[in-house]
Amino acid sequence: MPYLEDIISRMCLVESEKNSSDSASWHAHREAEKLSDPSMIDEVVEYLLKKRSKSERKAAYFILGKIGKNVGSAKASHVLLEQLCVEKDKYALSTALDSITSLRLGEDDDISPITNLLNDSRWLVRHSAIQALRLTSSPEAELNLITLLENTKDDFDKIYCHSTLSFIGTERSISALQANTASRKRDVKVSAINALENIQQRITAQQVQR
Repeated sequence: MPYLEDIISRMCLVESEKNSSDSASWHAHREAEKLSDPSMIDEVVEYLLKKRSKSERKAAYFILGKIGKNVGSAKASHVLLEQLCVEKDKYALSTALDSITSLRLGEDDDISPITNLLNDSRWLVRHSAIQALRLTSSPEAELNLITLLENTKDDFDKIYCHSTLSFIGTERSISALQANTASRKRDVKVSAINALENIQQRITAQQVQR
């Protein structure tokens, strides 16, 4: 715990007069990216039991994501999913969701803490939630993204949905994506086309393997 508190303290330092690459916070974040001790996950859980500031919670979520990625820990993703249910700050929520983005979620994982945020009124939270589904194998993720894609008027929502569906989309997504290939917004159109191409490549590869 002393080391965890130390690195989080350094991650939260604000040094306005320094360039980011020269700051203690920047170096602490780079240090956190290399953490690979799974026992620290329980330390983070214990750390979060006490009242922490927004910046301290963000640092803790960042650490969970890096350890989870480095050691392939499902426990880290489960802790982050639990935190989504209690975290209220949009910046801390975004960090927790961004930390989940690089972690694999299985078909049996309850992704409702993420999908419940797909319609959040705060675009920062909404977009991070969309991206957090990139590595899930749950069919519910795709279905929820299709629903959002078919109903949202926000062009950035569409672009983020296209991006995530390019990773996890199946034949089910094709119709919703095709509808946006005629968009007058270039980024919406191009991202929809790219997603369709990636999905088709996966479909073709699966057919070849059969």
